[in-house]
Amino acid sequence: MPNFSIIINLKAGSGAAAQAWPLLKTELDHQRIDYTPYFTEYSGHAIELAKKIGDTADDDFIVVIVVGGDGTVNQVLNGLEQSAHPETPIAYFPAGSGNDFARSLQLTKNAPTFVENLQKIHRSTSLNVFKIKLGDRADQAYQQQKYLINNFGVGFDAHVVHMTEHSPLKAKLNRLHLGKFAYVINLIAVFKDQQTYDLKIIGEQVEEFKQAYLVTLTNIPYFGGGVNIMPTADPHLHDLNLVVIEKPSLPKLLQLFIRILTTGSHLKDPAVHVFKGDQLKYEITPKQFGQMDGEDMGAHQFIVEASNASHPFWI
Repeated sequence: MPNFSIIINLKAGSGAAAQAWPLLKTELDHQRIDYTPYFTEYSGHAIELAKKIGDTADDDFIVVIVVGGDGTVNQVLNGLEQSAHPETPIAYFPAGSGNDFARSLQLTKNAPTFVENLQKIHRSTSLNVFKIKLGDRADQAYQQQKYLINNFGVGFDAHVVHMTEHSPLKAKLNRLHLGKFAYVINLIAVFKDQQTYDLKIIGEQVEEFKQAYLVTLTNIPYFGGGVNIMPTADPHLHDLNLVVIEKPSLPKLLQLFIRILTTGSHLKDPAVHVFKGDQLKYEITPKQFGQMDGEDMGAHQFIVEASNASHPFWI
């Protein structure tokens, strides 16, 4: 059995992780499984902790267990990829708000079942992730390069994330363990306010959209806590999926969003376009909000270059 290092983000999921960790700890102790816990103390700390674990792994076979949300898994992935042992596997005990990555893989939230699975697994599973490089058409100094597990969105979904992260209501609702309501409230507000923008997809042929409303590069079916934006996406497949939604008339837009939330038949709509590939490049103008695995990236005239990658997971 591998040595387990556990990175715990107690603030994840509006307090869900703080409730989940004692249950997992009790079960690990009951099964006499050795582990070393690490607690995040500030934003970005999980990246530093994961890099430290990967750097000191030496010849030991270590699996890093994440207790938190998809954003914490993102940070751990990026920390390990920067370390001396980027091949270190990740296990995930989901305790966040959205848990879209866990939902895509049908990972359990039950502590006894999770620990039982840990003991049964004998080797890691390689899953698709993607490497993304960001620039800004208006700011050459802006450079970001990261690995993602879920999606990178520009426009509608990113605007909702930005509004939610900067909403004074979120902190109040989080204290009541009702953080998801902040997302719903801002979703309604952004639905009215989000403007269209220009999108250029650069490949063997250049495709342009003048009425882009939502553009999401995704590795999994879901975003926003269970919204099935790309039903055929699968992290077991090494394929990038770029979903482009143009803004139709308001009545048709409402119908389209209802289909997204219910039947998943929106991919057949003429306002929805899907691009696939091992590498994708696109750019937008004017500046729009961006989100990366649920993290607010601010507003930029994004230039996006994405390519497939893989990472071992202990699932």
